[in-house]
Amino acid sequence: MDPIGALIEWIAVYGAIGLIAIGVAERFVPVLPSYGVLVAIGIAAANGAWSVITALIATVIGSLAACVLLYGLTLALGQVRAYRILDWLVGLAGMPASRKDRIISSFQSRQHLLAFGSQLVPTVRLVSPVIAGVFRADPWAFTIATAAGIVIWNALFISAGHVAAAVAPASNASSLAIGVLILLVVAETTLALAWRWLRRPAIDRKRQ
Repeated sequence: MDPIGALIEWIAVYGAIGLIAIGVAERFVPVLPSYGVLVAIGIAAANGAWSVITALIATVIGSLAACVLLYGLTLALGQVRAYRILDWLVGLAGMPASRKDRIISSFQSRQHLLAFGSQLVPTVRLVSPVIAGVFRADPWAFTIATAAGIVIWNALFISAGHVAAAVAPASNASSLAIGVLILLVVAETTLALAWRWLRRPAIDRKRQ
């Protein structure tokens, strides 16, 4: 059974419009794993459904449009309502409240950097536009930084799917998505531990 592969077959019927639509959908449907979908899109590109460039441009357009929409809606709602929506999104995505508080605190002091970097972190990338709206981040800076992060994220996984299809033509998109998830968890954990170690005072590190 390959549910992600079946989804991609349906998207392929609509071409670039389908790719843009899935780029939008992954922002509003947290249960839809973007990394898995992007890997499957890369596999489909290798099989001739569309070119890698078309896949990248279309998915970036869809994802960025959804981010800008979420950002704009947050601005329109005001901070009180926006905070409620942020809490709801955090709960829906399964993010601990303590992690949310750390991200918000960091965003206040490094808005542009966080707008970019948050697009490279699973789960956080979903709530980043809302956080940017809550703190009234500069619209152009937010859009440019977010677009840059989305391009890197999408290119990474679409390329991974394309390479996987070339190396193992019989690859199952859903099983590949699970493999990618495991790699993501390992990478995120490793980076988090490395960051904590680097932030510790030099004296404490020498004692170890």
